[in-house]
Amino acid sequence: MNRNSAVDYIYNYRSLIQGKRFTRTTNAEATRYYLEMILKEDGRDKLLNALSSLRQHIDYYETVGNANVVKRKKIYEEFSRLAQVSTNDDYIFPDEVDESKELREGKVRSVYVNIYERNPVARAQCIEHYGCYCFICGFDFLSAYGEIGRDFIHVHHELELSSIGEEYVIDPVRDLKPVCPNCHAMIHRRKPAFGVDEVKERLAKS
Repeated sequence: MNRNSAVDYIYNYRSLIQGKRFTRTTNAEATRYYLEMILKEDGRDKLLNALSSLRQHIDYYETVGNANVVKRKKIYEEFSRLAQVSTNDDYIFPDEVDESKELREGKVRSVYVNIYERNPVARAQCIEHYGCYCFICGFDFLSAYGEIGRDFIHVHHELELSSIGEEYVIDPVRDLKPVCPNCHAMIHRRKPAFGVDEVKERLAKS
């Protein structure tokens, strides 16, 4: 390996540990080895960082369209399962609903929704930090409903994705909060949405 390649591999490993996007290429075998060692030596918390970094890497190369990321996608999904992170569409929620257009046929309405993809690793990191109960009212679905409530919670973006309209680097602790569906609905009763602390104060006063 020449010096430049070695520097790239060190840079990529550091990015994985820090959860930052990297754009320099690493082969699939090296990517797998990095994730294995991060999980073994640093545990799930650092693995979540690495998965977030790898997802951003994959998204970048899918956008520019000049690299084959199929193997890295499979590795991402494999280690996401090990970290108990869902990679399906369970956590895609509508941020913006326009009900202004109506079809005048009985009471049928046409609803137009912009949907913004949530990063499942960022969601997992948020819950890892705050716990799987509502940040506002403290509701715990597992305690209330038993096993069917395990791991169920909404995750609210303090900075609304619909107001940004593009990808941005997210801090799972600063930018995200776990909330129950009721509190989440109250947050979005206004546009722009209420702040999490503001809804928490209103609940306390009531």
